[in-house]
Amino acid sequence: MADDVDKTNAAETTQQQQIVLIGEADSTNPNIRKYKNLTYDITDPKYQGLSKNALKRILKEEHWNATRDERNKRQKEKHKKKHAERRKLIEEGVIPAPPPKRPKVVNPSNVQVAIDCSFSSYMNEKEVKSLQAQLVRCYSANRHCERPMHLTITSFDDLLKGMFDTKEPTYSNWKDITFTNDTYLDKFDKSKLVYLSADSDNTIEKLDEDKVYIIGGIVDKNRYKNLCQNKAQEQGIETARLPIGEYLQMASRKVLTVNHVYEIMLKWLENEDWNQAFKAVIPGRKLKDSKWLDGAKEGNETQQEEGSVSKDTKDDESIEGNGKQQEGSISEDTKEEDETQQEERSVSKDRKDNEPIEDVEA
Repeated sequence: MADDVDKTNAAETTQQQQIVLIGEADSTNPNIRKYKNLTYDITDPKYQGLSKNALKRILKEEHWNATRDERNKRQKEKHKKKHAERRKLIEEGVIPAPPPKRPKVVNPSNVQVAIDCSFSSYMNEKEVKSLQAQLVRCYSANRHCERPMHLTITSFDDLLKGMFDTKEPTYSNWKDITFTNDTYLDKFDKSKLVYLSADSDNTIEKLDEDKVYIIGGIVDKNRYKNLCQNKAQEQGIETARLPIGEYLQMASRKVLTVNHVYEIMLKWLENEDWNQAFKAVIPGRKLKDSKWLDGAKEGNETQQEEGSVSKDTKDDESIEGNGKQQEGSISEDTKEEDETQQEERSVSKDRKDNEPIEDVEA
């Protein structure tokens, strides 16, 4: 009996040692503590067994989410005030009025693309976050191109949905994109499906408006070889690859990210030139120790080739550094905004929304 009591006391002592305390304790209840204007209960299982830094990250994330509406309201008021001040200066002739914007000519294509997001079990949480960021970039590229395609996100599971609900709460209102929990087999005619895979023996010469092209939505750093190819073959679906090898000799496997594959297809629709599409989209880091092949598509050789590589390198560096630049920028308007920016840096560091995109099987 005494041994059981000792074991119980020892277990309680060990549990107490595992609880990290930060913030000020409530005067009426010692289990309730206050940190960054956020009240939390130290007996909550999700706060136990964490290091001090891990607990701070969770609390900061919760504080960030809890103050989102207030933060957005302040930003809207700030933009509204600046817009009114600028309009007044234009009316008084202090600054010139901006030239009228020319409406962008958009000619939607009938090409359909489905991104297969059924690979969550193959990825860790960080990789799923990276995939979520890639899907956002696909949508952004589609909205700002000359010939948008209709995009369907299939096998949209609860994990991805939760990330979109948190980071992109208005995604259900996005245009030219469909989110569905159904598979592509449930959504489309099987005879029209073409699964894009770097391991396919078939090469795409042009995009067919009667086909539905599937991009594998996975971030795996090339851990799973032939994953998309094998899946398509088991389902009896046609496979094909983009003609990268006909234009570019790459030192590594011809595997790109989800959004890069999608952007290449958008660029091809603009001028039906794979050579220009690859040069415009493939980032500089993928071109290291690689070379463009002679005779593939001539006419834009040395000068344009070097300029494109330089531009792609800068674009790639700007993507990876964008988060740090935004996180490190400090507003000069008010002290309150300084504190907000500091919190944004801390939370964004953990969230890594702008982390470098990793290679996927596509």
